[in-house]
Amino acid sequence: MEKISCSIAKDLLPLYIEGILSEETAQVVEMHLQTCENCKKDFEIMRQDFVFPSAPKIQEENEKILKELKHQLKIKRILTAVVAVFVTIAVIISGYMVYTNVGEVYDFFTEDNMVVLRDIHAEDAWKPVDFNGEEYLNYDHLICKKKMVVHIDSTSAVTFRISDTEGNIVIDEQTLEPGESASLEELKRNTDYQVEVKADGDFVMIRII
Repeated sequence: MEKISCSIAKDLLPLYIEGILSEETAQVVEMHLQTCENCKKDFEIMRQDFVFPSAPKIQEENEKILKELKHQLKIKRILTAVVAVFVTIAVIISGYMVYTNVGEVYDFFTEDNMVVLRDIHAEDAWKPVDFNGEEYLNYDHLICKKKMVVHIDSTSAVTFRISDTEGNIVIDEQTLEPGESASLEELKRNTDYQVEVKADGDFVMIRII
């Protein structure tokens, strides 16, 4: 079998230790190591320095990498959630600003009927109330508090009652002084109701929201 010089053997030793030489070349290196003490010593030194990672160490490294990936993923999820919360808050604030500052938007979504009565003297007779030309009150907006409020500047108390389209009393008569309010929770949405009032004053303002 062909022999090799010490310089060639030393160049091949790292590959021999890693086990990536061909079988024939590995045999040549082995034969040289059997006959050359210097190269054999170099071989022993190289083999001690060249340490293959053990299986537990590889597993430890893999677990460390996996732990780091999980940590990064957790941070990413938290950041995504935080961004989503801020975006949601921004959308809500923007929507609220538009809702409260743009009259058309407010009127579209909110139930708000203002009724002004002047020179009304009907303490003993019920006076039907119309709403912007409509005969009936109908809660058909998205936002409604279902309350009746008598404006504090009104010059008279207001007695009211509410009935359905068949004349059945839904809310029996109640009297409100200026600045007072009454709940209309009994009224259903998208249903027509007749509102009647009694008052005795020069100026009465009623707000139904």
